[in-house]
Amino acid sequence: MAFMKRLLFLFSMMLPGLAEHLMAARPVLDAEYGVGSWIWSPRTHDRQECRFWRTFEIPSANKVKHARLRITADNFYSVYLDGQQIGQGADWRVLIEYDLTQLLTPGRHVLAVSAFNDFDVAGFLMGLVVEMDDGRMIEIASDASWKISPDPSDDARWMTWTRQAEQWPAAAVVNPFYPMDRPRIYQAPASKRHVVPFWERTWFQIGLAALCITTLLGCVFLLSRLLIQSKLQAVVRRERARIAADLHDDLGGGLTQLVLLGETTRREVPEDSLIATRLNGICDQSRTVLQRMNENIWMINSQRDNVKDVVSYIGKYAESFLQASSVRCRFDIENDFPKDPCDIGVRRNLFLAVKEALNNIVKHAGATEVLLSIHRLRGGLVVGISDNGGGFDLSAADPERSGLKNMRLRAAESGGKFKIESAPGAGCHVEFHVPFAISGRKVRSLLP
Repeated sequence: MAFMKRLLFLFSMMLPGLAEHLMAARPVLDAEYGVGSWIWSPRTHDRQECRFWRTFEIPSANKVKHARLRITADNFYSVYLDGQQIGQGADWRVLIEYDLTQLLTPGRHVLAVSAFNDFDVAGFLMGLVVEMDDGRMIEIASDASWKISPDPSDDARWMTWTRQAEQWPAAAVVNPFYPMDRPRIYQAPASKRHVVPFWERTWFQIGLAALCITTLLGCVFLLSRLLIQSKLQAVVRRERARIAADLHDDLGGGLTQLVLLGETTRREVPEDSLIATRLNGICDQSRTVLQRMNENIWMINSQRDNVKDVVSYIGKYAESFLQASSVRCRFDIENDFPKDPCDIGVRRNLFLAVKEALNNIVKHAGATEVLLSIHRLRGGLVVGISDNGGGFDLSAADPERSGLKNMRLRAAESGGKFKIESAPGAGCHVEFHVPFAISGRKVRSLLP
């Protein structure tokens, strides 16, 4: 090809204007091969890359019936339509034909070619024929209407620009196409529109990035809240332990001394005197206050926030409380309770509810025996208290009675459930289902 193009070039120099006249006399596309003229940059040199750019319109009124592109270059080319690579070739004696029917839709399109010249003369040749449904034809040839990107290292989006850069120079016609070259035609497989997967689309990647950033910020926020909450809980636990120790050492010691002083003073006065009676009352009241204070100290002491200590304390309290009465206490307590954390709210409400139930038995049930059972069940405790007293009719009982109401409220505040069973002459059974920790302040539904 280089030899023949040099002959043509010398021939056109010897006969000025003859080549241009021949090209002007020919149709835009060769009738047999359907291509235009050889075009290239006005200045040619070895190892040169040229990037050709052109736009065209497909009318919106009709559909494309058939579209055929034939192309070759000396020495190598890659052709793109709207940024999608259609194909490439490296033999100037072969016209490669591409079927673009499925790629062309109404609107503006960009046809771009990146060509490379190894040495000596160079050229790029192509022809595009688009047949519409109404019979109209759109023909695009390689001619001086093409633009050349001046710098191959320019913006990588050049093959998708729908508006040409004003500074881009026009391509130069270096030689006409001569059918005597008789290039071979190779038909490539039909080109299909490249469907970009949704995960490669910009909107998805931006949304995914935004989601990741939001998730990361959310994790950082929650982690910071968790760290702050952990530090606050540690401070609260230390403060609770300090308050419990202060109450035990100061008030507890003071009340104990007060009880001892009262007992000593009472022994120094006649037993049937008014002073002895009053001293007995003072001592009894002091013991009651001391007992309640010890209960409160246990409740607020952070070192007691575990399941094993809760079960042990409730059992000891029931034994001590019923020991002063004529009611016998039996136990059915599971062995080897773990030292799992137990929320202070659960400890407090469960203990007060059990205390209320035992107090009601001693005051109203007329029972001679009480069974206290404590077992684990699905991350929580089941505490049951049964007596052999007279019982009562649940349907006739006032639901607003302070005892029943308080026990229901205690169970609800612990995030648990309360159940009571009783009948006249059949005793009474109350049961508390409470979790080890309160997951929220939402009151759960209670058992009937």
